[in-house]
Formats: sequence, structure tokens, C-alpha cells
Amino acid sequence: MTTKKIESEQLIERWVVRRIISGESTATLANTAFVYGNDLMRLVLDRADGSLQIMREPVEEVVVFRKPEERDEENVCRCCGMEHSSFKSALECCAYLD
Repeated sequence: MTTKKIESEQLIERWVVRRIISGESTATLANTAFVYGNDLMRLVLDRADGSLQIMREPVEEVVVFRKPEERDEENVCRCCGMEHSSFKSALECCAYLD
């Protein structure tokens, strides 16, 4: 497995853990899509045990369009999307993977 794949899966797993800690259920997180480079991944709910699986979707190229009125929040991590109390905390959030 390449380093890029490992990093993307670690980011997704950290995001999922933070959301579950904040009270969201695995059912609400299912079908969430993630883009890392040109890789598209989706969380799929395993009906047998209720766990979330990261499924890669084959794509050649990913293009993301944003509406001009949608601005990035200053205190939001650009990698995982988690909100933080300060801009510094948001920058440090996914700067180093554990």
C-alpha cells in the first residue's frame, strides 16, 4: 500500500472517530465521500456488524467546484473539516499524522 493511501485512510479514520466522539452515529456518517488528490473514497456501512468501511471508487480525475459565496471557515481544518477554537489549532490538527 502506498504512503498516499495510508495517509488518506488515516485522515478518514481520524475524522470518523472525531465525529463519533461528538455524538454522530455510524448510520449518519455512511455514504460520506472523501477526496484526497484524485482518489475518491466513500464510507459504506457494513450491515452485518454496523461498522464503517472505506471503499475506494475508481475515477480518473476529480474536479471540485465551489460556489463563490461558500467561504472557508478560518478555524476549520482543511484536511478533515473539524472546527477548532483557534486558527492555530485548525492548522495543527492534521499537520502530523500519528
